[in-house]
Parts: sequence; C-alpha cells; structure tokens
Amino acid sequence: MQEGAILIPPRVFVGDRAILELPLPGSALEGFTQLGAAEIPVSPDIDIHRVAVERRPGGSRLVIEFTAFRPGLLDMPDIAIEGEILRGLQIEINSILESGESGSVLSGPSGALAVPGTGLLVYGSIGISILALLFALWALFWGRRHIQKALAAWKRWRLLALMRGIEKNLRKSLSKGAARREILDNLSGEFRVFLSYYSGKNCRAMTAAEFGQTMVLDEFSGYQHGKFLTNFFFRCDSMRFKGGEIGIDETYILLTELRSFLYALGKAKKETP
Repeated sequence: MQEGAILIPPRVFVGDRAILELPLPGSALEGFTQLGAAEIPVSPDIDIHRVAVERRPGGSRLVIEFTAFRPGLLDMPDIAIEGEILRGLQIEINSILESGESGSVLSGPSGALAVPGTGLLVYGSIGISILALLFALWALFWGRRHIQKALAAWKRWRLLALMRGIEKNLRKSLSKGAARREILDNLSGEFRVFLSYYSGKNCRAMTAAEFGQTMVLDEFSGYQHGKFLTNFFFRCDSMRFKGGEIGIDETYILLTELRSFLYALGKAKKETP
C-alpha cells in the first residue's frame, strides 16, 4: 500500500465496504472533485464505488471507496484523474476462513435438534401434549363432577328465568283484563311443571296436601316450602273451582307470592355450598 495511505477500517474482510485514503500535495488535483460513474475503472475482484478529493485543514486526500471479493494482496485497477494515472495501489483483504485456523474447516451438517428453534418446537409440543393429557384425566376423574354440577346449576338458573318470565306475562295479561280463571289455570299448571323440572320429582299431578307431605326442594327446607306450596295451591285451586267471580286482588296476591318464592329460591340456591 502507498506510503501515507490509510485503510478504513484497518482490517478489511471479503465483502466489506471500505475506504482507501491517499494524501495529496496541496496543489495536486486542485480543480478535481469526483470521478463520474463512467470514468470509474472496472475490476473482476474489486468494485470501486467512488473516487473523490476531500479537502481538509490538514491537507487534501484522495478517497477511494471500494468492496473486494477475493482475499489476499490485491492490485487496485489503474485510476485516471485529470490526465494523471494512479498505478501500483495495493490493498490487503482478509477472509473470515483463513488458512491454518480452526475456523477454516467447515463442520458437517447440524443435527436436527441443533437447528435454531427446533428444540423449542419439539419440547414445546411434548409439553403441550402432556398438559392436554393431564387436563383430560382431570376432566375424566375429578372435573366431571364439577362439570355436571355446573350444568345442573345452569339448568336451574334457566328454569328460574323461564318461570319468572311466565309470572310476568300472567301479570300483564291480568292488567289487560284477561279471564282470571284462565290465568289461574295457567299459573297452576306452569308452576307444577316448573317444580317437576327443578326438583326432578313429578309434581304435575300432586294435590295441595301432597306438597306438604313430600320434600320437593331439598336445599329449600329453610323456607318451609312444603307449607308454602300446600297453602299456595290450596288457595289457587279453591279460587279456580269455587264457581264464583274471582277477585283481581286475590289473583295479584298469588302472583306476588309466586314472585317472592322464586326470588327466595334463587337466593337460597346461591347460598348453598
């Protein structure tokens, strides 16, 4: 390399973009700024990107930006500037795989688990499979009881919601002047059907007295439901079959008692462990 020349970076590897700076006398190439693209020489081993003069307080310097593609001591192609030809410029290019170093010997293909990310994929899949198996065992032996319990609770909640909707519709029909006997017939039948589905016992054909003799709702014993249901159906049936005029106030009272019962039943179910 020419005396006073500077290579940036000091150690250049194959494929790196580098700069060769050459000092110039003060008057040399005074009017020159930069070579045009057509004037830059071509070499099979070196691509020259730019040839320009940079004027600095310490003196002008010729700057040659290049990229080399072969290791070793390479000759820079001749560069013609303002009628002058620069010859004999040499640069030393290094290779990552230098002869005599352990890095110059390429290893064989990596094993499957040595490929980045493969181990994570394999062991992650195994871990997910184990977790899925444990969850399946939990659902089979321990979770099944809880799932059945949750389904039963959801079923009862739906039944309560449906019965509340029936009570609300009967109340609207009563306020619009619908036949009270028909309202009480629907009330008696729908309430018995609700109790049958909710308790799992056949309450459709029970008489008022039988409700007091049978434990229909086990978790609702604190409300004395047997006594309530006996009294409720006795009054409802008496009003339906007495043959006289059915009072609107009496009908409203039955609907209100049903609403209170459904509210208390839902609250008791929430408090049951």
